[in-house]
Amino acid sequence: MDVTLEQIGKWEEGSFLYLDTRGEAAYGHGHIDGAACYRKGEEPPPSFSGKKIVAYCTYGEESRKIAEGLQKQGYEAYNLKGGFREWLRQKGTGFSRQELERYDRQMILPQLGTSGQKRLKQSKALIVGAGGLGAPAALYLAGAGIGEIGIVDADAVSLSNLQRQVIHDTDGVGMNKALSAKRRLERLNDQIKVRAYQEFFSPENAEEIVRTYDFVIDASDNFETKFLLNDVCVLQRKAFCHAGILGFQGQAFTYVPGRGPCYRCIFEEIPRGGDVPNCSQVGVIGALAGIVGSVQALEAVKYLAGIGELLTGKLYVLDGLTMQSRIVGIPKKNEACRVCGRAADIRSVSENAAEYRRQPCAL
Repeated sequence: MDVTLEQIGKWEEGSFLYLDTRGEAAYGHGHIDGAACYRKGEEPPPSFSGKKIVAYCTYGEESRKIAEGLQKQGYEAYNLKGGFREWLRQKGTGFSRQELERYDRQMILPQLGTSGQKRLKQSKALIVGAGGLGAPAALYLAGAGIGEIGIVDADAVSLSNLQRQVIHDTDGVGMNKALSAKRRLERLNDQIKVRAYQEFFSPENAEEIVRTYDFVIDASDNFETKFLLNDVCVLQRKAFCHAGILGFQGQAFTYVPGRGPCYRCIFEEIPRGGDVPNCSQVGVIGALAGIVGSVQALEAVKYLAGIGELLTGKLYVLDGLTMQSRIVGIPKKNEACRVCGRAADIRSVSENAAEYRRQPCAL
């Protein structure tokens, strides 16, 4: 009943065909070369007549039942031992054997598959801020196999950061945060490229930094940078995920060009004169930063892989004290928005530099 890839390799070419039993979604995101998609209850295609049928699923367990059923119908059917996972390990193209093993648990997801993993490998993500939000976001993007990750942060690691900025450690106190994060990510995944920008994200460098990336994560700690990041991404038509945390409260939403409002559409102007308290005044719980930063990483993975439903046109809100979360619909594009509205007056962040004067807090 069970047959190995080694045994199949000895069969005469053209004498057998593969039958993918994992379902249409999984099949669409990657399958064995030449395999047909099996729909439960259907007969194998006419082209299978007179040939050996090798049924497979993810691990080679469920497909055994289908192979047995085909045998009872008179077909010469077998079950691929180890399933699609084993075929990926031995025959998968576009990945090294180490990559196939490293990303095994996500590549077997029907929604992702090999096609989604290849898109992640070819993608570039930028993280602005290597603090409480940027730390978990960077770790999970590196773990997922994003091909290139850029990290922007001019600050140095301090002991008070370690309560929530889990990408850093005690040995890194005093080191630039972007460099500290790069060091950690390269230890986590040596198959990706990490670039550290040891500078503040500013009107003078924002356009150049953002230009080469496919998705941006706003893990910044002040409104000036958040508005700057929004404006440069909107002008360059780059998708990004915003997030903010304070105390036990967190929020996140994703902007995709042409698919919903931007950050400035919602909040319009930068708060001034201490109108809004910051985390150095109120405080922040570290685990909340981990949750919300992970939401940002998940949004990036979904966007870059082309799967799932994004937080576009809606705000994810979490109360860490009660663990109540909700999705809040946010207004459609604001036609009066200064960067994406009909009468937009912001056409270049460098020309609008005075508006983004920084007032940072140590998030």
